[in-house]
Formats: sequence, C-alpha cells, structure tokens
Amino acid sequence: MKQSRHSGLPFIGAGKVTLKEVEKIVDDLSIEPSDNLNICSSAAVGLAALQVQVKIYDDLAQYIADMNSYLVDAVNRRAQIVVFPALAGLLPISTAPQLRTHLQRLTLPDEDEGGVLKVGDANIDPHALNDTLAHLSDYTYDAYFYTMSTLAARHRVYIMAGSTLYFEEDELCHRAFLFNDEGALAGYQDKVSEGPLELALQIPPESEIKVFSTPIGPLSILTGSDAHHFEIARVAVKLGAKILLCPGAFADNYEPVDSTLGPNMRAQENQVYAAFSSLVGETGLGFSVEGGARIFAPNELLRHKNGVAAKTMGRHEPDIAHISLNLDKLEDIRNPYTGDSNREFMDKNIDKLY
Repeated sequence: MKQSRHSGLPFIGAGKVTLKEVEKIVDDLSIEPSDNLNICSSAAVGLAALQVQVKIYDDLAQYIADMNSYLVDAVNRRAQIVVFPALAGLLPISTAPQLRTHLQRLTLPDEDEGGVLKVGDANIDPHALNDTLAHLSDYTYDAYFYTMSTLAARHRVYIMAGSTLYFEEDELCHRAFLFNDEGALAGYQDKVSEGPLELALQIPPESEIKVFSTPIGPLSILTGSDAHHFEIARVAVKLGAKILLCPGAFADNYEPVDSTLGPNMRAQENQVYAAFSSLVGETGLGFSVEGGARIFAPNELLRHKNGVAAKTMGRHEPDIAHISLNLDKLEDIRNPYTGDSNREFMDKNIDKLY
C-alpha cells in the first residue's frame, strides 16, 4: 500500500508557491526564446543530458536562476529536448520553510540498522523522510513544476524535468514529467520498478509504460532502476520508442563499469538511443551523489563500439552531454539486409566470394 501523509508532528504548511510568482522571477532573467524546434527532422534531433549539482538555495529566485543556467547552456548547443536527473524535483526543497527542523530527524545513528533506508554510508529514517515530504512536498512540487513549465515555454524547447517524490492527494508517488515547448505537460511516467527508495517508502510500482509522441520522435522515460530492467525497455521500444530518457542518480561512488550498465545495455539490446542524466554533489545527509551524464547509441553506429555517443568530462561537477541524433539510422541497422554487415570481413574475403 502507498505511503500516506501521517506524522507525529502537527502539520504546518510550508507556504505556497504560485505560477505568477515563478513567472515574475523568470521575467527578470530576460530569456530569449530559441528557434531550436522551428525545424524538426528525424535525421537531426538535438538532445542534451544534464549533470546537475545538488545545492542549498537561499531562495526560490536562486533556484530558478540556476535551473535556467543549465537550460541556457543546452539551448545554446541547439538542444531540442533537455533531460534533467532523477529526483531533480526535490532540489527546491532547500528553499522551503521549516526544512532545517526536518533535516535533523532524517538520519539515524550507524548502530541503528532496523528499518532504515541505507544510502551510501548514511542511514535514512524512512518515517522521518515520509513526514518531511508530507510537510514540504506541496511547496517543493509547485516550485519545481511551475519552474520547469515556465522555462520550457520561455526557451521554446522540450524539457524532461527529471523525477520527484510528492503526494498526489494522500498517496506518495515517484513521477517523472515531460513538458512541451509551450510549457504544457506533455505527459508523465511513474516509476515501474521498486528500488530501495520505493520499498522503504512503500511506493508501489506503476504497471503502464508510456510512449510520448513529440515532434522530435517517440520517447519513453525509464527512471533510475527502471533502466536496469531489460523488460521495461523492451516494452517501451515495442510500443514505438526510439529514445529512452533515463534520469538517474548514483549514491557515492560512480564506477567506470556503471557507464556500461543500465541505459547503455538497453540501447544495445533494442538498437535505440538512450540518455542518462545525473545528480552530483554533497547532499548534506551523510552521502554524496556522483554522475557521468551520457548519451548512448547502438554500437553499429559508433566507431569505438563502446556505446557512448556523448559524455560529460567529469563526474563531480555540473556539466552537459549533448549530440545531434539521427533516428533514421536506427532503421538502417535494424534492416536484416543491410544491418548485419562486417566491413573488415568483406574487404578481406570479397575476392574469395566472387
């Protein structure tokens, strides 16, 4: 059963964030709308995957300005769709009133191993986390949702805004959002698999895998551990997805082998593109998150045959991976008459065959 709002503390609202408030802050940023989506071609899809740093923001304006800085960078690189990381929707929680009081209750002593959510070296109390979300998720969700919607409209690009935890009515969910270039909600995808976070917070898995039709091609969203299950990706591709958007976040050490798991494997198995975005930085809860934003392509389309079409330079700092994808090439390598070629073998043996 889903985790519901409950707390041993009296409920104190964290205040409201309004669309008008967000729009006023965005107006001060003097954003020039891009023309990136004026011409959409399946042979040239501009994709950017972000490596976003976890920060403590002093106020809402600082959070919005920071999110805008990532988008400015992506838009200047001709991105048509920008992919934010998993749990990016929780970033504005640091601007919520009463946060400090809740943070003191989130971690448990090392010796306390009963019923904890183990994240890196930290023990997170799932009941305290649920209480924190119950108190602050309305404020955090509104700040996140209105910010991403408004920035998508102002920059005139699609934004896959990563995912967030929030209460829909009285039930907790883990949901990723896609906004179109007018700022409207193009769709959302709840997490399908149950990772440690979902199990600790009793968030049941979603049973529907969605494909979103966009001017730049059909997309699906595989959040976190969803990208580590080949069945989920296979269903998405069977439904028509050509790009898998994989918002993620690694607690503590991100190893080189991690770049070959999950989204890369899904790209190779299904001969599609996959974009992995990630959070990086110190959380203030006793663990850090590391990254390595990457865009993966089938090996048949790459010279170096490691699946990585684009990547960030490091794994600790904010950065961006970007590339122009050719969706038409996917059909070429799927064609049994043209897709199974071995140029080196043919060059070596052509005279023996004819």
